[in-house]
Amino acid sequence: MRLLDALGSAAQRLERAGIDDPPADAEIIVLHASGMDRLTAYSHNPEIDGSARARITRLVNRRIKGEPVQYIVGSVEFLDLHISVGNGVLIPRPETELLAQEAIERLKGLGRDDLRILDLCTGSGCIALALAGEFPAADIIGVDISRIAIGFAKKNAATNKIANITFLAGSLFDPLADQVFDIVISNPPYIRTNEIDTLQREISQWEPREALDGGRDGLDYYRAILSGAGDHLRDGGMAMLELGYDQAAAVRKIARKKGFTEISLKKDYAGIERIFSAVFGKKVSPRTGRGSR
Repeated sequence: MRLLDALGSAAQRLERAGIDDPPADAEIIVLHASGMDRLTAYSHNPEIDGSARARITRLVNRRIKGEPVQYIVGSVEFLDLHISVGNGVLIPRPETELLAQEAIERLKGLGRDDLRILDLCTGSGCIALALAGEFPAADIIGVDISRIAIGFAKKNAATNKIANITFLAGSLFDPLADQVFDIVISNPPYIRTNEIDTLQREISQWEPREALDGGRDGLDYYRAILSGAGDHLRDGGMAMLELGYDQAAAVRKIARKKGFTEISLKKDYAGIERIFSAVFGKKVSPRTGRGSR
């Protein structure tokens, strides 16, 4: 059998099973199972042997059962990073790439190399690793309550050869004592508890519930992060958070009550206010890093 025939057959099976975007998932699975790159597959359409066909069948069967394709192939690309994922860790989304990109731009504006960065609910470590790669002189800490997630994060640091980062297991600020940072960043759990079971089965049945569940109103982690951030931010330090689709007004209100100012919101590709940022204490002047009055 030639590779493109296997690809067409896999896509048909996924379509019959009601999988969203069968051609894309089939391509990911078939290229992964056959060990072929995309250019070779489409330009040469090579023959594949029986063992590759068997691997394709097994992986397609897993996808038909609802397992996310990222878990099946074991990784996802995040900005320029190769991020390993699997059972027990949240799959990074494009919206989280936006958060990381916005943070990079904000931190570049400080004009300093001695940055201290805290990534809460770090999961696979994708945000922390993106910032660490961009700012190799920075000191970065990623925290997650899940030891499984911390294991993935450490693996991803090694895979991407990033050393200026420490991953700690614990709940939010608990492992940090009196450490202070220039920025606290997080993609926290923000789904309302009673909405989790209504999500796509790839999410509700496969991704870790503790990485999704933001409490009754979805705001539990925003309250906790914004309440504790003031004790761990330098004057003029920033908080940057990924938001759920209808949470901007509520998070803005929480932040104001906790002493944050200069609140701004950035929309995602769908026009949803997705990226929250705010300043705590004195404003830091761009380039100088000195407090302005």
